[in-house]
Amino acid sequence: MSSEFLFVSVPNTDSTDTTLRNLHRASTSSSTLFKIDVPTLLVGTLDSLMTLSDDLIKQDMAVETVVKKIERTHQDLSKTDTGIPVNGISKESFTSNFAWDYAKYPHRRPLKELVQLVTTGVASIEEELRNLSTTLADKASSLNEVRRKKAGSMLVSDLSSTLPDNVVSQINLLDSDYLKTVFVAVPKSLKKNFQESYESLGSDLVSFGPDGNRDSQKGSPVVPGSARCVMEDFESSLFTLTILKGQYEGGHYEGDAFKAGKSKDFEDLFGKACRDKRFVLKPFKHDPGAEGRNKVELEEGAAKVEHMQASLGRWCKAHYGEAFISWVHLKIIRVFIESVLRYGLPVNVTTAVYQIKSGKGDVLQGQLTEMFKHLSPEEEEGEKEEGEEFLPYVCQKFNLE
Repeated sequence: MSSEFLFVSVPNTDSTDTTLRNLHRASTSSSTLFKIDVPTLLVGTLDSLMTLSDDLIKQDMAVETVVKKIERTHQDLSKTDTGIPVNGISKESFTSNFAWDYAKYPHRRPLKELVQLVTTGVASIEEELRNLSTTLADKASSLNEVRRKKAGSMLVSDLSSTLPDNVVSQINLLDSDYLKTVFVAVPKSLKKNFQESYESLGSDLVSFGPDGNRDSQKGSPVVPGSARCVMEDFESSLFTLTILKGQYEGGHYEGDAFKAGKSKDFEDLFGKACRDKRFVLKPFKHDPGAEGRNKVELEEGAAKVEHMQASLGRWCKAHYGEAFISWVHLKIIRVFIESVLRYGLPVNVTTAVYQIKSGKGDVLQGQLTEMFKHLSPEEEEGEKEEGEEFLPYVCQKFNLE
């Protein structure tokens, strides 16, 4: 079924039936014609009509954007291209069988108020969609963060919450006054290089020269032979090392002033030495219950996202029809206003909608232009602006795709 429509309005030079027959002749090979009953709306002044006509261009685009956004959201959630029904029927059937909703859009309201009634309702729908989409995005982001911590490479994951208890139980974790076990994540491509060079990491951190000249000899805080590969994933290997925790630097005199000694912590400095070699020193604090809590957090996060997706999907189905109906009414209002501006008062026009066959839009408009060319005003030379397209009939294109 074609999703391309054309709303058309022409004056009744004879009877409505004669006008409809003329409109039908233009549709025989290119489209299917449907008659639309448009109520006589309150016209107001010419100036107000012209202003409203200009404003409706932007408002029409804004309403279309909301309708399309709901469609895309529903498609993304359902993973299908199945359309959402409008009042229980397809959007194509609703458009071709359009009937004005007098209860929702009273036709004796001033045109400006009527347009505001349409656009305000759609704006409220858009705001609600934005809030729901933001909530879903936040929940999905939280879930992805939990998954990243659990399933991501050890180069980026949080070991304290993801390192399995059965792995931790096999490690002799030291944290004494002088020694500490640290974890280093190494890219797979650098594993051999790490195993051959880890004992020299941070080779300028530890001072062990003779008294009075302590800095004359430097070394690494790593305990030789302490490296153990405890775990591997798709892109990295996790090693444990034993390092010296720190060193006391004695005080000294600067002139007559004595500078007190201080403790030098090696862990942060050792981490920098690792980064220089593209290794990652990983902070770790053993929490026996972390693995179970992560599993629960992952399940709860997935359930929240699934529930929110289902809720948003139902919301799209419930509100799509309202937004789409508003859009069609706005199109009809535009056709009515342009008809008054083009043909004047009293309003005596026939409005119809063509459902255009695939690729036949230009054929239809050519036939209509030829049929109603007598409605074109006599043009003086130079009166028509360059590139301006003037059609002898009022029309509004309506593409539902």
